[in-house]
Amino acid sequence: MTEATNVETKKPLLEVKNLKKSFPIKRGFLQRTVGHVRAVDDVSFTINEGETLSLVGESGCGKTTTVRAIMRAVSPDEGEVLFRTSEEETVDLAELSLSQIRPLRRNIQMIFQDPFSSLNPRMNIFQLISEPLLVNGIGNHQEREDRVTELLRQVGLRPEYMQRFPHAFSGGQRQRIGIARALALNPRLIVADEPVSGLDVSVQAQVINLMMDLQDEFGLTYLFVSHDLSVVNQISDRVVVMYVGRVVEVGTPQELFRNPKHPYTSALISALPITDPTQRVERPVLEGEIANPANPPSGCYFHPRCPFATEQCKVEAPPLQMSSSGRLVSCHRVEELDLAGAGKLGAAAE
Repeated sequence: MTEATNVETKKPLLEVKNLKKSFPIKRGFLQRTVGHVRAVDDVSFTINEGETLSLVGESGCGKTTTVRAIMRAVSPDEGEVLFRTSEEETVDLAELSLSQIRPLRRNIQMIFQDPFSSLNPRMNIFQLISEPLLVNGIGNHQEREDRVTELLRQVGLRPEYMQRFPHAFSGGQRQRIGIARALALNPRLIVADEPVSGLDVSVQAQVINLMMDLQDEFGLTYLFVSHDLSVVNQISDRVVVMYVGRVVEVGTPQELFRNPKHPYTSALISALPITDPTQRVERPVLEGEIANPANPPSGCYFHPRCPFATEQCKVEAPPLQMSSSGRLVSCHRVEELDLAGAGKLGAAAE
């Protein structure tokens, strides 16, 4: 993992500004729109070149919709997605048409969550990995075969496997094939959506180590999506914590684990298992259910579950702003709360 101090000197590769995406709720025989689900609600963050930025949060917090909007698998309702191309030109992906964005897709590739469903079972490994090259008109057959051979070696697989089909491989091997496919076009940004959540723990560590080694070797930039904080702690340079489509805190893994500034971040960290069975730490317990994105509460979305909520929290949404600690936090009481107890849990989990 690249040190955060080194990352700060690099130029931003991707800037997401005030991104919003909602989905209509349709009911009745005529399928009339009766409401909207706010999947992504005013999300902003920056990814610097060569770093790994992770999006974390509970299921349904908008992580995947955010990356889908960045990839233009869905079109955002509002906001900017500013991407710096290989020609050092900054373009807003949010306002481009599908035909305009197609030439830029080679710069942004994706590693999918499920290695079993993301690979076409009717195609062999050579066809799967070389397909991006073929679609973009890169090289002849021999040149594509040489490139696939190189990619397989880079991800720890034998080149002679290229004539086999996906069913012949384990889950970890299939994810390595997915990584090789993502690397085929030498992308500037790789979006990894829960890439190890479906793998055994031992295999997870192998895949994460592979991704980190490839990043060091090729200077890759990752946008990493996960709900597993132990994985995020291992691979990330910075972490964006999301709750019901909004960003609540941004910081390095060391900052968040040792000294979280938002009550929701503290609650997430408190759920981590403690390696020492003799250690007893009082864990904060979140009451109630996660807010409904179709009908979110007024003010701070987290206030119905927050033990520190005040009347201001119930009526006024806190802005995402820099706190005295030098960290972006969305909380009215960020300067008052002492959540250092969660740091013990973070240190135990490291």
